[in-house]
Amino acid sequence: MKLIHSFLCLLALLISPAFLHAAQVQYVVQVSLDGLGAKYLENYLSNAPAQFPNFVRLVQLSASTMNARCDFDISETIPNHTTIFTGRPVLQPTNQANTVHHGYNNNFPGATDTVHAQGNPYVPYKSSFFDIAHDYGLSTALYSGKARLLMLDRSYDAVNGAADLVDADNGKDKIDYASVGDVSGTSISNEVNSLIANLSSATPYRYSFIHIAEPDITGHSAGWGSANWSNAVRNVDTQLGRIIDVITTNSVLSNATALIVSADHGGGGVTANAHTEAYHIKNYTIPFFLWAPKVPANSDVYALFANRGNPGTNRLDYNAVPQPLRNADGSNLALGLLGLPPIPGSSTLPILGGTNVQMNVARALDGAYTAWWPATASAFVLETSPAFAASAEWAEITNGIINNGGMFVYSFTNSPTDAKFYRLRKR
Repeated sequence: MKLIHSFLCLLALLISPAFLHAAQVQYVVQVSLDGLGAKYLENYLSNAPAQFPNFVRLVQLSASTMNARCDFDISETIPNHTTIFTGRPVLQPTNQANTVHHGYNNNFPGATDTVHAQGNPYVPYKSSFFDIAHDYGLSTALYSGKARLLMLDRSYDAVNGAADLVDADNGKDKIDYASVGDVSGTSISNEVNSLIANLSSATPYRYSFIHIAEPDITGHSAGWGSANWSNAVRNVDTQLGRIIDVITTNSVLSNATALIVSADHGGGGVTANAHTEAYHIKNYTIPFFLWAPKVPANSDVYALFANRGNPGTNRLDYNAVPQPLRNADGSNLALGLLGLPPIPGSSTLPILGGTNVQMNVARALDGAYTAWWPATASAFVLETSPAFAASAEWAEITNGIINNGGMFVYSFTNSPTDAKFYRLRKR
């Protein structure tokens, strides 16, 4: 018998008000670079690295790949950002349940649209990474360079957000600060200024998401890979450097922050000024960077995950095993690094740690608790005992464990008079 991980679930003594996790990451900055096709960026970094010093620096600091993927069916901005927010594919994958996808496939949202009302009708409320971070007591911020992303801000505001049933009631509005508008050209520095001002403070938002629209805007006007487009990426490079600098220099953030950088889609695949054809390699291939404490520098990010594999040039659907790393993986990755559960109903669940198996626990809805561990650990059983001793009798738990698209999840209640231990044991 091999004991992998055990913990005492004793409310009065060991479980903090927010969550039980020895997480080294306390802050996350997630950056979405709209339309930043990896095929072009890879060429720039190979042939003109001095022109893109901060992307070079990020490669050297992080685990990265130039071969991640956007959504399988759709390579447009709003559907892909909805996928990033919810951890769900845009459309129903073949032979999968009709509750898997978010279903919002409008790249130009109506003035009152929400992902809940206009998305998949079989899922009345589509939770987001902002739900989890906010409901577990973390402050959140959204910065967007396109006014169209108001649809997502609206979906999680005080009117349309779900009730907070986790510990203290932090309200229905899941995004504490939002700045959403059309920002392009040199004005993107003003958008980043707002983020930098907060990250420079003594109390930064715990989860910040910034969308920078310029690569997409210039791609549509001048063409992906054009001189104007490369200059726009150089502008983005400068702003990226500012973000890296503030994480490095603010003692609050240094060695306690994860920076995740990716894109919603590429571009220029069939025509130089567009990206709607999701089947073209230039449209579906995107970069992915992870810079965080203990993440090996200048390494292949695919080597970090038990259930992700480099797809080569292939465009793989959601039934492929292993899955390629996708833009939507960033959100559950961020939550996991913060010691929080995955987005309910999400199916893009990257599992860190190779073959290592660890069980996590956090306060769940309605005062209950949730334990979760990789679904790849099917050779392990969950057991419980009223005591932790050599003579203790452990009982296997066989009911109530669900597979949440890559994670086994078990919810339970506990009290000081009924404290129990839980463990994973190899069969």
